[in-house]
Amino acid sequence: MRDFNTGMSLKKQINLFLDNELPSADYQDLMQRVASDPRTNKIFNREKDFRDFVKNNVKRPSVSPGFIQNLKDRIHN
Repeated sequence: MRDFNTGMSLKKQINLFLDNELPSADYQDLMQRVASDPRTNKIFNREKDFRDFVKNNVKRPSVSPGFIQNLKDRIHN
């Protein structure tokens, strides 16, 4: 189990979890801590809510089909 005593380590663990990159050995430890520690739960939910907000509210520019084809042509040549 990694050290969750520092904010940096905890935030890193949460970010890895939300990126689906947290090693399975650490997954259960983090979920247990989120469920049992109000501070960890607050940090976890704040980061998750922020990511959900960005995902749902930040408009990504569209890319034209011509641009995509141009990239494909450059890759294949």
